[in-house]
Amino acid sequence: MKKIDKLVIQNYLGPFIMSFGIIMFILVLMAVYPYLQDILGKGIGPGLLGKLVFYATGKVVLMALPVAILAAALMTFGGLGENNELASIKSSGISLTKLMRAAVIFSFILAGISMWFSFEVVPRANLKFYSLYYDLQRKKADVAITPGYFYSDIDNYIIRVTDKHPVNGTMYEVMIYNHSEGRGNNDIILADSARMALVGQSMRMTLYSGARYEEIKPSPDDPQNHPHGRTYFDSLIYRFELKGFELDRTDESQFRHQVVMPQGQLVAAIDSLVKNRDKIRTKNFNQLGRYNKVDTMFLSYGRDTIKRKVNLVLESVELDSVQDIIPCFPDIPAKDIYQRALVNIRAAKSYAEFMIKKTADQQEFRNNYNFEYYQRLALPFNCIVFMLIGISLGAIIRKGGLGIPALISVLFFLVFYLTLTYGKKFSKEAVLDPWLGAWLSVLLFSPIAIYFTVQASLETSLFNESFYQMIVDNIQTWFRKAFRRITGQNNRL
Repeated sequence: MKKIDKLVIQNYLGPFIMSFGIIMFILVLMAVYPYLQDILGKGIGPGLLGKLVFYATGKVVLMALPVAILAAALMTFGGLGENNELASIKSSGISLTKLMRAAVIFSFILAGISMWFSFEVVPRANLKFYSLYYDLQRKKADVAITPGYFYSDIDNYIIRVTDKHPVNGTMYEVMIYNHSEGRGNNDIILADSARMALVGQSMRMTLYSGARYEEIKPSPDDPQNHPHGRTYFDSLIYRFELKGFELDRTDESQFRHQVVMPQGQLVAAIDSLVKNRDKIRTKNFNQLGRYNKVDTMFLSYGRDTIKRKVNLVLESVELDSVQDIIPCFPDIPAKDIYQRALVNIRAAKSYAEFMIKKTADQQEFRNNYNFEYYQRLALPFNCIVFMLIGISLGAIIRKGGLGIPALISVLFFLVFYLTLTYGKKFSKEAVLDPWLGAWLSVLLFSPIAIYFTVQASLETSLFNESFYQMIVDNIQTWFRKAFRRITGQNNRL
């Protein structure tokens, strides 16, 4: 590696790591935030929450990488231009193309890594994320008894308290209904106060100054006798088993969404969907075809005098209108013929509408799989495209630091995010082919990268204030000349 290449890479790595870290932090928060409202308040420890955040990084790393590459390139080459290092390098005979060589090669390396990441790591991270989120969502919330309300999340028990101390958590005027073994409200505990503590997977409630009222089930020998039990206590320890409050993990093999499939499984799934489409199409047309076959109602009855059997004879008649079919069946009332035809038409229409809806749903399902396949191929190429944009823009604007590069990076990220979002939406709705929706960002930014690279190689003043002032002056001069010509012509008239 030449010294100039080392200089570029050394200046580039620091801004790249910083930009990648900041963007990842923002995108991970954006990715996790919509799911937090479904899992907070369920006693999730920092370990499980940290796992969820860690798995979310795999979901957004491919979006963060191109933007980090762009921001780092803007800061690196903008700083070289601002400090006149870029001009010194060019004056020594090194062109911008040679100067950007090391950074472009580095972007190719990152694109290759992100390609492997897209094929293998991201699907596994998605699988871990969604399976953990699914289990956390099903987990019951922590025991949080609100004063004045009946709490029923504990199986077979209903608890109500009148008041609760805000500091030590002591509950007052406690009522516990035991509904285990189908007893209904026949087992009730009343207490003046109580304290609650979680012990493993159970809750221990210590009750003070209360009584237990229980209606004992009558004996079969004496059904008229209804015994009743009453027990007074100064303190009573009651234990509740918290079933459903623990975290039960689901078998990850049950998750079959396209975003959790490695590339090999995704390709096999797409092939099976194509084969299944052809089978379903054949089945639908065969099913619809039965409404177009000759109905037995429209067969003419004839008697074979030799075998003395009643046979169905198919009559062939040329018809010019619907009315011509009525005389062909003199023994069948016209009303019945119309009624049967109307039933067949309605059935065919209903099945055709169902077939159209089902075909559209299946097409949307296939589009999602195809988009996922093409997106995994397209996203890594954004690394190369954004590197070219960052290098050329940095060389043109000649501003380093975090100000202007951060602003430009945010603008490009918004456009990049919108292209990904609408590309997926249009692919799902069959507005665009899945491959076009997946490659939309690359197709959009590639001409921009080529244009800026050419302008930077030509040392254009594209973003200098004097450049735009010159354009405005030229336009104003043109309008003055045009106005004078028009005015002069009017005077002559």
